[in-house]
Amino acid sequence: MHRILIATLAAATMLGTLRAQTAVQTTAPDSTSTPSIPPPSTGLLLSYQYWPTQYIQWIAGPELPYAMIEFDVDTSTKQPLYHAVLTGKDGTRTHYSNMDRMAAAYKMTGEASYKTDIAFDTDDTSKPGSTSTIRFSMQDGKPFEWRFVQGSDISAQGAGLTPLPDAPVAIFAYREAGAVAGEGTAVKIGDAVSTAEVWKEISHPPYFVGYRGAVTNSAHMLVFTKGVENWKITKAPANVAAGSAWELDNDTGNHRTLTVSKMDGTHATIAVTDKFHPVMNVTMDATYTPTGWTVDKVRYSPSKDGDKHHVTLAFTTTSPAAGTMDITAGKKTNLASASVEMGGDIKDHTEAVKFTAPKWAAGKTVNAEVATTSDTQTVTAK
Repeated sequence: MHRILIATLAAATMLGTLRAQTAVQTTAPDSTSTPSIPPPSTGLLLSYQYWPTQYIQWIAGPELPYAMIEFDVDTSTKQPLYHAVLTGKDGTRTHYSNMDRMAAAYKMTGEASYKTDIAFDTDDTSKPGSTSTIRFSMQDGKPFEWRFVQGSDISAQGAGLTPLPDAPVAIFAYREAGAVAGEGTAVKIGDAVSTAEVWKEISHPPYFVGYRGAVTNSAHMLVFTKGVENWKITKAPANVAAGSAWELDNDTGNHRTLTVSKMDGTHATIAVTDKFHPVMNVTMDATYTPTGWTVDKVRYSPSKDGDKHHVTLAFTTTSPAAGTMDITAGKKTNLASASVEMGGDIKDHTEAVKFTAPKWAAGKTVNAEVATTSDTQTVTAK
């Protein structure tokens, strides 16, 4: 198991923590205004996103100052959720969402994020040649219009992990099924137009020609973010038992609840809910001992069909101050692995994560520094 000292998860599923110092009790929880047993966490600033449908176009030409355009769609909620990301050639990302809480959540990561009305139209068919169109007004007033033409059948052949070696942080984007873009895919911002280029590596003319873009069914994305988070633990139990709960507030207005749904000896199953991301589920398996929390794994999934679509972080310990982390999609698909080193004490500690796989992510690191008081916690990830 992975020994956890202090840290948080950010954005979609953030978990504040302190390392507990008292033994497990099995009596009913007794919550007080002053935290007595802080909640467990993986010790990372981590953003998880799941989108039932996602569109991407890579941009190589000079017409626009962007390297990639992304558009995410979730129609499982009462009001459809739309989210666009414009990634600059320098790696900076700008978010546009059609709901205030989404815009606020992405702003928490330190990136530019705006709420705007988004118009999305798509054909009723998912066959090659079907067209989807996205329109909205950007922050500077320029009109944004993107036409995406599907260039192949959506299938498991389009599944896999998208290599992002040049991303400024460790990002793991996994597709369960997908198709490439077709001829006519183009994005227009103001008067500038960028047409998707031929994807030479996968094209076999005259039989098949793909273009540099993709549409995905069931898109997972894990982002190991960097920055600073400040949390206040407003409620915590005096013991750990089924029904024990923690309440946390972030200085950006986010609120999170962690509830022990099951207790088996010292092993706890904990459910996490988040104000900014109500359509996401987080489940943690952790063990509470007199010396602190250990976390075996954390599973992320959408609220709908989470048994079919999920990503899991699993931890093992190789020595008192070192261990490993493995990331999987579903039951078998390995996405990434990393070594983990920890130092410091109960109140202040460091944690270093170094990715070892896949090859394009090897060497990417996250270094966290955590400082705590009786009811506050500050996490810095570099």
